[in-house]
Amino acid sequence: MNFKKTSISDLHKKYINKEANVKDVIKNVIDNISKEKDKNFLITFTDKEALNISENIMIEKNKFLSGIPYVNKDNVSTKGVLTTAGSKLLKDYVPPYDATITELLKKQQAIQIGKSALDELGMGGTGLFSFNGIVKNPIDEKRIIGGSSSGSAYSVCKGLVPFAIGTDTGDSIRKPASYAGIYGYKPTYGSISRYGVIPYAPSLDHVGFFTNFAEDLVYLADVFIKYDKKDSTSINNEKDYLKVLEKKVQKNKFVFIKQVWDYLSENLKEAYLKLFDILKKDGHIVEMVSFNKNLLDAIPAMYMMISFAEGVSTSSNLDGINFGFRQEGNDYEDIIKKTRTYSFGDTVKRRFLLGSYQLRKENQELLLAKSKKVRRLVVEELNKIYEDCDILILPPSLKEAPLINEVYGTDIEERYDGDSAFLQDLLILANLNGMPSITLPFIKDNKTNMPIGININSKPFTDDNLLSITIYLEKIIKSNFNKEN
Repeated sequence: MNFKKTSISDLHKKYINKEANVKDVIKNVIDNISKEKDKNFLITFTDKEALNISENIMIEKNKFLSGIPYVNKDNVSTKGVLTTAGSKLLKDYVPPYDATITELLKKQQAIQIGKSALDELGMGGTGLFSFNGIVKNPIDEKRIIGGSSSGSAYSVCKGLVPFAIGTDTGDSIRKPASYAGIYGYKPTYGSISRYGVIPYAPSLDHVGFFTNFAEDLVYLADVFIKYDKKDSTSINNEKDYLKVLEKKVQKNKFVFIKQVWDYLSENLKEAYLKLFDILKKDGHIVEMVSFNKNLLDAIPAMYMMISFAEGVSTSSNLDGINFGFRQEGNDYEDIIKKTRTYSFGDTVKRRFLLGSYQLRKENQELLLAKSKKVRRLVVEELNKIYEDCDILILPPSLKEAPLINEVYGTDIEERYDGDSAFLQDLLILANLNGMPSITLPFIKDNKTNMPIGININSKPFTDDNLLSITIYLEKIIKSNFNKEN
């Protein structure tokens, strides 16, 4: 079965109408994944467990995920199943409990097929930094698929499963979605519980998912967006999201940032202008808005300051004593030093060094506190934009997925140059103020035929309208841009 052509609702209907058998479907998925095992996109293949569950499952009509196979990102805790966060230091860690999102999936009777690869501890952004090997773009293996949620994006892009769980600290769901030509959704901050999810930067971290169809995002939102008292950052954003499927799109105001527009290629500008014309003909308003260029330029450095500092703090227990694959030493300090030196990759070490430097007492006001002030100014700028608009459109990437040899061995702070450096990090805007954000397939590059996505955002707590707009845009794009999708 190819899930590029079969949605969650399609498979659910087949189960209900007895046109498909869960065990047969799971066997087929396992066979397909077995052919791809050397691609490094899975860290743990839970084929035996999945097959056992499929033999005894009873499909329930009101549970849309019942019997649906999925891939879970390997920083999400799964009781009794290896959970490594892509790090050699956690290569033997088996959690004694489930993350809340794993519990919700079990209650829905969804079937976990495996745990997907990610850049170590969620750090890297390319899919090249997992301890079990690099994850390539299945459309063109010379290119990256992006990260950190690389394995999850791979599994959906390849059509191996209808959905996969991801996490997003800066763009780790939405940029891979652009490079892979799939849907990537990060709900309003705190909408999906992070209890049991190994953190990177808690003030920026979101849980979300990948699909091949806009409609499937709605089914998943209805299941996952729940308040959780076990997560101190959880919010109540619960709604009857299934109503989105019946809702007619109202007139919306779409905006695009003028300072971003100036840097787009002619190919992208032409595509966006075509889309804008269609939106206007449907009665929507489309306008350019200004954004303080100084704040846009500050985004990369500000993101690094905040995320690196939070990252070194949240990972302080990964020391070989509390958690992790221990290297022997003469004393407590020696054990930690040897364990971290042996197990952590270069990217994590570099980020931890920079994060630790900021957390030194004499540097906190100079670096970290200023970064937080800049973040507040960015959020205020976004608030002004949303006073007079419904949807903010952003380019999740300015071109197709980069070649692996262009980015291999580099980290985030090494990939910025010139006055357009902020364009690499535009999607971080949604992590700074917590607004819901979705990347969907848009166009293909003229020369390489690789996908380039489009990203839409709305103010926090308006996930239902954003999902409705996504379904609406999917129809427009399939009819007017990539008819083969």
